[in-house]
Amino acid sequence: MKSLIAMFAVSALLVGCVASDGLGPISQIPPTVSKEGSLANSTLIADATAALRDAQAVEPDMKIVKFVIQQPVGDEGQRAWREIWVVNPEGNPRQFIMTFKEAGLSGAEFTIDEM
Repeated sequence: MKSLIAMFAVSALLVGCVASDGLGPISQIPPTVSKEGSLANSTLIADATAALRDAQAVEPDMKIVKFVIQQPVGDEGQRAWREIWVVNPEGNPRQFIMTFKEAGLSGAEFTIDEM
């Protein structure tokens, strides 16, 4: 798992996208900030996982490990945060930046970008 976190840290330094939702560039995230897990609820995780499997040809049996890399910013109902989802971490890993944005108090949207 430590090699997976190190691989993520190096990859994060190579990406510098800035979102208009108040999230800073990924390149400025210290590697020590990431924590394994997700801030999304079970419904949002299921929706994002299904979209990731459909859009990126991820097989249903592939393991997905999630890391929170940016804590939520913004006002309640409009917060945004980022996670890295690593697909097939023990084989040929693929990393995806998952940007989540609340859409009111009871919904959320997400975008998926492969690193």
